[in-house]
Amino acid sequence: MMKKFFLLSMLCTTIFLTGCIKVETDLTINKDGSAVVKERVMLSKQLIALSKKQDPFQDAIQKYKDEPSMKVSKYEEGDMQGIEATKTIQNLADDKWNTSPDTDKIKSKNPDGKFVSVQKGFFKDTYTIDAEINTIDQNQQKGLPSASNMNNTMANDVDPNDFFKVNYIIKTPVKPESHNATTANETENIYTWQLKLNTINTIKMKFTVFHTANITGAIILGLILCMIIFGLVYKPKA
Repeated sequence: MMKKFFLLSMLCTTIFLTGCIKVETDLTINKDGSAVVKERVMLSKQLIALSKKQDPFQDAIQKYKDEPSMKVSKYEEGDMQGIEATKTIQNLADDKWNTSPDTDKIKSKNPDGKFVSVQKGFFKDTYTIDAEINTIDQNQQKGLPSASNMNNTMANDVDPNDFFKVNYIIKTPVKPESHNATTANETENIYTWQLKLNTINTIKMKFTVFHTANITGAIILGLILCMIIFGLVYKPKA
């Protein structure tokens, strides 16, 4: 099956050239520390039409079946069609998805080893992402042809990044203090890393969520205490 799929991808380079295969991870982080992770594998509809296989996403679906917390559904985006696996995380700081990333493909450089390091506090929570993503053979892991093998087979003037699109998308609840995203939609706080194949990519981001209710409560409590102290110190003599 992989050999047939490889040949179809070779046709993709010569006929359609761009946007044949897309792999995306979409991470939405909420203010309360919960998150939603979506992983998408898509092929161009033209490429699917060339395939004689009834379900070209069978291998990828089987991979996600091994993770019962993932909900898998069909997905379409423009002229692309594929599958989307969704995982809802109640507490990002302690969830297995975050605390035990795929060590072969994702290497966290945070001291705690988590992809997203969360430092919780009474007045604020600080989120730090400092990771390396290895995209070598990324598509083979998803049940798609190996990009590294394609590099050795295709003509030297054909860049596999022209038809393999690998994106990492992070949506934050507030504007980050720093990031190295390829593109940024600062109106909606959506940041996209367009990962390169057959190399080590870095993802860096840091943002802070302030607990306005706690800050406001502390200010009010402080004012009340000041008023009490002021009243005791400057209490009128009888």
